[in-house]
Amino acid sequence: SDVRPSRHLNKAHWSTVYLDGSLPDSQIYYLVDASYQQAVNLLPEEKRKLLVQL
Repeated sequence: SDVRPSRHLNKAHWSTVYLDGSLPDSQIYYLVDASYQQAVNLLPEEKRKLLVQL
């Protein structure tokens, strides 16, 4: 498998992704986007509004 639970961090929030070419780019983009969205959703509303302005 190319995506595994992180070895040294909280397995509920961190994954290890091996970029050895066997994982399609679309899957990598999906994982990065999902991670970003999760982080943004945890920000206070005022900071989220600032991101929209960028």
